[in-house]
Amino acid sequence: MAKGNKNQRAARRQAARKQAARKQPPARDKAAGKQPPAKQAAGTPAPKPSARSVAPGEASAEAMSAARRVAWWALLAMVFLVPVAMSNLTFLGFRLPITYDEFDIVKVFFQRVLGLVALAAWAWDLLRRGGKVRRTPIDWLILAFIVWVALTTVTSIHWPIALFGKPRRYEGLLSFVNYAVIYFLVLQFAGGAARVRTLARALFFSSLIVAGYGLLQFIGWDPATWGTLPFEANRAFSTYGNPDLLGGFLMFSTPVALGLALAEPNLVWRLVYWAGFAVNGVTLIVAFTRGAWIGGALGLALVAVIAWRHRVRLRRVDWIPAAVSAALGGGIIWRSLSNPDEVMNFGKRLASIFQFGGGSGQTRNEIWQAAFAAVKERPILGWGADTFRLVFPKFKPVEYVRDAGGASVADNAHNYPLQLATGVGIPGMLMMYGIFVWAGVRSFGTVFGRTDDPTRIVLGAFWAAAAGYLVQLLFGVSVTGNTFLLWAALGVVHAPTARVVEVKAPKWGTAAAVVILALAALGIVYQVLPVSADAAYLTANAAPSAAARVEAARRAVKLNPLSGIYRSELGLAYAAEVRAYLNAGDQAQKAGEDTSSYAAGVKSSFAAAETAFKDAIAFQPDEYDNYVFLAGLYNLAGQVLDKSYYDKAIAVARRGLVAEPYGTAVRVELARALISTGKTAEGIKELEYSVKIDPAGGQAALLLAQVYEQDGRAAEALALLKSVDALAPGQAGVAEAIQRLEAGATPTP
Repeated sequence: MAKGNKNQRAARRQAARKQAARKQPPARDKAAGKQPPAKQAAGTPAPKPSARSVAPGEASAEAMSAARRVAWWALLAMVFLVPVAMSNLTFLGFRLPITYDEFDIVKVFFQRVLGLVALAAWAWDLLRRGGKVRRTPIDWLILAFIVWVALTTVTSIHWPIALFGKPRRYEGLLSFVNYAVIYFLVLQFAGGAARVRTLARALFFSSLIVAGYGLLQFIGWDPATWGTLPFEANRAFSTYGNPDLLGGFLMFSTPVALGLALAEPNLVWRLVYWAGFAVNGVTLIVAFTRGAWIGGALGLALVAVIAWRHRVRLRRVDWIPAAVSAALGGGIIWRSLSNPDEVMNFGKRLASIFQFGGGSGQTRNEIWQAAFAAVKERPILGWGADTFRLVFPKFKPVEYVRDAGGASVADNAHNYPLQLATGVGIPGMLMMYGIFVWAGVRSFGTVFGRTDDPTRIVLGAFWAAAAGYLVQLLFGVSVTGNTFLLWAALGVVHAPTARVVEVKAPKWGTAAAVVILALAALGIVYQVLPVSADAAYLTANAAPSAAARVEAARRAVKLNPLSGIYRSELGLAYAAEVRAYLNAGDQAQKAGEDTSSYAAGVKSSFAAAETAFKDAIAFQPDEYDNYVFLAGLYNLAGQVLDKSYYDKAIAVARRGLVAEPYGTAVRVELARALISTGKTAEGIKELEYSVKIDPAGGQAALLLAQVYEQDGRAAEALALLKSVDALAPGQAGVAEAIQRLEAGATPTP
């Protein structure tokens, strides 16, 4: 028995040795340096040679299905088109832009349409054919964050803004979902070095247009026609409409351009990338944006460290373009040092970073004070994503009115953690920054690990760009036209370490794919509505007549009834029609004509305006401007229809002060109504308080000076207007009132 067991064990050991021998690779042919061909079983076809070698984790372009190619090219088109997109095409001969919002709404349109195309194409392929899905543990935290934002949308003070985002910002729930989709799709496709380079090139060529246009603006060769700019002339703002937002884009394009240059083996392309880096770097300087300078310096420093870690060495050919880039930037900086404008002077602008007692630094601190107070009021669920404009007036300190003016309303906290905490609560902010920190830590080894692989520098450039952008967001504003690149960068740096899961096509896959295609098509069609509505809103603002303005405003509300600004515009259009009827009636009366039709028109348009403003207030009770508009309409009606409307103006104005306790414009309307009803002392009190908290406010000063003059206090009226004109010269009516008072005070010879 024992002998039998021994023989069996020996037989098993011998069989195991034979099996192991069969698994060993065949010996190399020393003469040829190749492996001998393996024996082929009878009837088995010989394997076909591969068309080209494929990097690990990367599918070849030939291996991709048509649907996956559509998804990949949609992502590339998004990276290229979104930064370039704007609706001001006056350089092509158009008289007006296509939309009122010339920048963000167009970028959101391309981002969402191309995102839907990419997602639908990828899902179509996966559901019908199966395939590989890349996953990371961070996916679950991203999903939890989206669910949390959805919850805060339900509990927000205004769900349409929390869902769609504030106009000209658009960072509501839909944008956060879009960010997650972009991250997920980039994670699926950026699994190899070639794909990462292709994505980087799409961003690079987009940056040549964006940054190049910014340089043209700096030197004064802007081919497009713009209205009055709210910042200094010759500051680059390009296709983003604001130097700060352009700086956010350059946080990505500048490090990526440098990464491409250092990783490129081809001499010609290496020089092209160096030239692009110079264009981006110089534009970063001439945007004169301090937060972008800080973030850009960090991003470039990180690229240098990453290049060193991957043993990337500068060639002799690199020194010339690097020196030219440094010389161009240094020359522009040196020339700016003699500029008397503190914003356009690099030295003074850089030094102002550390000055918090005046200028934009002081107002930013005051905005942060309001944000902290808002977070303290609703720390868990927040007020709703992107609702800061509605929240800020309730919490802004009185000092902000003095420093920024009574008409100024901050629509963003100018600090991304505070912006998130205000909108989606502290838990939402912690989840979002947990995603960023976890992503940075998880990909740190991939990016900074010591290798001899120069292609890693491009992947590392995305990591550095994301870090620089997050630093810039501590002082700046997140808009979808930039932040989508942050989420794309997260997908890029995570792709090498993602876990690959094989997914089989389900039996119901085709039916589900058809449903997804239909939903994506509906989503794409829907994106046309807000753009068309904004085009109608532009038409209303540029309408040649009051009637045309009303028609266009009604069309804007019909196309997008969830926008508060279009509802307000409809009220303003009807109010303009009231004034048009009043003017026409005055002309008819002077000409001795019948004015009854004009009087009827005044009453009809007034009723429509009143209804529109009430509707706007009911739709958005926290929007302060609507109270100003309705109180002003009632004051006008008190003059031309019935004095009882002054009492309505008083009631509406007091409601406006609940929405914005330090609102000076609504106090002017309140004072006007009080004075018109004989409550002059109360009206003076409101006006004097307005002038006290906003010494440069022209409206309050003009009305108060008029009351002083009627009360025989002409000297006080003149002194008041001169002080206002000294603080903010050029305000409508102030200089004329000063001249009239001075002429009245001059004795007749």
